[in-house]
Amino acid sequence: MVNNMGALIEKMQKMQEELKNMTIEISEGGGACKIVINGRQEVQGIKIEPSLLRPDQAGALESLVVKAINKAIVESKNMIKGEVSKMTGGMNFPNMPGMF
Repeated sequence: MVNNMGALIEKMQKMQEELKNMTIEISEGGGACKIVINGRQEVQGIKIEPSLLRPDQAGALESLVVKAINKAIVESKNMIKGEVSKMTGGMNFPNMPGMF
């Protein structure tokens, strides 16, 4: 494994770039709020049901957006773990500084 560490680090750095293009769409509130996030936990887009864009719905909208973003971050991290697992053959590398 140590002999291949340089190659593994190179693959992981390449994967970091690829994660920019890998996205997940998350919905909350029965689809009233949708978040698109990439594998680098960067929000790419938000879609909100127009009926929630009323002053009397502000609290509900804020809550849905927070829930959707938090859910999207978790799913994005799971996507990264899956990609790392594929690359490393299931070996676990927790908290590799500078990687994710």
